[in-house]
Amino acid sequence: MYLAALGRAGGGTLVAVASRTRAAADKVTQGHAGAKSFTFDELPALLADPRVELVCVNSPNRLHASQALAALEAGKHVLVEKPLCLTLDEADSLCTAAKKRGRMLGYAENLCFAPQLRRARELLRGGAVGRVTWARHVEKHGGPYSPWFFDRTEAGGGALMDMGCHGIEALRFVFDKPAVRAVSARIATVLHGDRTDMDDDVEVRLELASGVTLISESSWAVSSGMQSVLEVHGSEGTLFADLMGETGLRVARKDGSVTRPTVDPLLEHGYVGELAHFLAGARGAPVEESGDDGRAVLELLLAAYASAGQGGVEVTLPFRPPAGVTRPVDLWRKAG
Repeated sequence: MYLAALGRAGGGTLVAVASRTRAAADKVTQGHAGAKSFTFDELPALLADPRVELVCVNSPNRLHASQALAALEAGKHVLVEKPLCLTLDEADSLCTAAKKRGRMLGYAENLCFAPQLRRARELLRGGAVGRVTWARHVEKHGGPYSPWFFDRTEAGGGALMDMGCHGIEALRFVFDKPAVRAVSARIATVLHGDRTDMDDDVEVRLELASGVTLISESSWAVSSGMQSVLEVHGSEGTLFADLMGETGLRVARKDGSVTRPTVDPLLEHGYVGELAHFLAGARGAPVEESGDDGRAVLELLLAAYASAGQGGVEVTLPFRPPAGVTRPVDLWRKAG
């Protein structure tokens, strides 16, 4: 998806790929003239290539911090997939390194570049629903595509780390990143208990300093397709944005089948806008989603796990986990 979005966004060319194995990297570089393949162990050689200006860190969560830090220290601009990393110490190190080196540290939250949500933010700024009373974001599907998402060490957490970070930042984004006073959460394992003891169904409540409540629902336990919905309720009305909803296109065939094609998923889900935005950021333009935003989201994820680990009590911000906690999910379930 990144390569497809890069081709659409313009302004950048693939020059190198690192993966767990050279064969995996070769699959990605195939068809890209001049692009070199590396393993993760060969990352220093990749970073030494003067053609490399911007590094996208799309690896498993536990590797985000070390790989992003190596790229920053090599003088590269960096875009990190969500979540930014697994601990606040790692987040602080990344943000400090980016500022020290004068390099962009971008937080790859694609929903913030989805046209529907960007328009929703404009409407809310203009008072479309009056005084906001509460809002909810739902991000759910039947489970991840790769086994590492179910592994504590690789992922650091389950559906909350994978899906909840989307919902939380989407809510922060459309409301212009308001101050959060406290966090509470309900977390459970309801569908995938045969392969993980991590969370697959989550509800997080963000209590804003203004008194408004924002709710993020995230799940791997919806087997009927994906949901990505924002709803905002106010004194004068309600705003809905459904990224997986119907587009108005329908194909009905004489065999009785009906399909509803998507129009442009790379654009609708923000990937093209995201890559275009951060390519411009690597050339000096201001960025809307930075390492500081990734840290803010991580703090809320950590507070949510801590809340669930204490039976759903409110956890006030700022929040920092006890020393020694290196995987967010361990704040909910004891280390194992």
